[in-house]
Amino acid sequence: MIFSICKNQLFIRGSSWILPCFKHLNFLPSYCLAIRYISAEKVDGYSFTTSYLINSCGFSPKAALAVPNIVNFQTPEKPDSVISFFKDHGFLETQIRTLIKRLPELLICNPEKILLPKFQFFYGRAVSRSKLASILSSNPSVLKCSLHNPIIPSFNYFKDLTHCDDDKVLVAYMQCNGVLANDFQSRIAPNVAVLRECGVPELNILSKLVEHPRVFVANPEKFKRTVEEVKKLGFNPLRKSFLTALQALVQLSKSTWERKVNVLKQWGWSNEEIALAFGKSLNFMMLSEHKIKAAMNFYVNTMGCKSSCIAKCPVLLSYSLHKRLIPRWLLLQVLLSKGLIKKEISIQVFFISNEKTFLCRFVTPYEDPYLLKLYEEKLGVSR
Repeated sequence: MIFSICKNQLFIRGSSWILPCFKHLNFLPSYCLAIRYISAEKVDGYSFTTSYLINSCGFSPKAALAVPNIVNFQTPEKPDSVISFFKDHGFLETQIRTLIKRLPELLICNPEKILLPKFQFFYGRAVSRSKLASILSSNPSVLKCSLHNPIIPSFNYFKDLTHCDDDKVLVAYMQCNGVLANDFQSRIAPNVAVLRECGVPELNILSKLVEHPRVFVANPEKFKRTVEEVKKLGFNPLRKSFLTALQALVQLSKSTWERKVNVLKQWGWSNEEIALAFGKSLNFMMLSEHKIKAAMNFYVNTMGCKSSCIAKCPVLLSYSLHKRLIPRWLLLQVLLSKGLIKKEISIQVFFISNEKTFLCRFVTPYEDPYLLKLYEEKLGVSR
C-alpha cells in the first residue's frame, strides 16, 4: 500500500518527480523514502534518466534512450538545477533541449561552479543574454572547457589577432569550436603564413578568419596544396575572390569535387566552362549534387534552355526550385499566352530579380488581379 501511494505521488501527471507531495505525507514511515528511489528505477519501462529526459526535457523516447550511454542519474536535483540555471539566463525550452542533446553531461554538473563563471566572462565581453543563448545552444562544447585555460587566453588571442569586436569572437566560435580551443593558434599559424607568402592582403586574411574560421584549421599540407590549385584556376591572391575559392575547395573533398564536376559534364559542360562558372559564382560548387541535377533538369528539360546558358550564369543553380523557379515559370507561361511579354525575355532577369523587383516588373504593371492571385497560389502550392 505504501509503495503504491509513493509511486502514484511520484509519477502522476507523467512528470519525473513531484517532491512537494511528501510534505503532506507525515504519517508515512521513514523507510518510504527508500522505496521512493526503488520505484524510480523504472518508469513505464524506462530508466529514471530516460524518463526524466522525456518528461522534463521534451526528448523523444528514441533520443532519450541514447543518453544513458553518456550520462546517468537517479535523482532529479542536479538536472533540475541545471535546467533552472539555463532558464534563468534566458534560454528557451527548445534551446535547452538542443543544448542537452548535444552535451547531456551538463545535466550532472554544478551550474554555479561550472557554468556561471563562463557566463559571467561572456557577459563581461558585452555579449547579450539572447545572443549567448543562441550561440551556446548551437555549439555548447565550450561549456566543458576550463575558463582560465583555454577559454580566456584563446578568446584574447583571437581578438588581438583579428582586431574584431568581442561578440564577433563568439560568432566565429559558433562556426568553429576550435576558436576557443588550446591548439587553435598552432593550427592556424602555418596556414596564415602560406597566405601571407602568396601575397594575400592581411585585411582579407583577418576578415575571412572571423567569418569562416573553419577554413584555417585545415590540415596544413592540404591547405597549401589547395592554395596552389586556386592559383592554377586563375584567381588573383590580391582579390577577395581568392579566399572564397579557397574556402570552397578546402571544404570539399577531392572525391566530392570530382562527383560534382562529373554531374556538370553530364549536362555538357566543359572543364573550361566549369572553371569560368566557378569564378563567377564561387558558392555554386557548394550546392548538393541533387540540387545541381534538379536545377539543370528544370532549365534544360522543362524550360528548354541551353546548358551553356546556365554555365554562363551559374547563380541560377542556387535558387529554390519550389520557392522561386516553378512559380515564376508558371507565371511566365501565362504572361506569354496573353502576349504581355516577349518570348525572348532573359531568364537571368526573370529569375534573378528579388521578389519586390519581380512583382513590380512582371505583375503589378498589368493591373490584372488574376496575375497576382495566380502567382501567390502557385507560390503556395510549390511550397
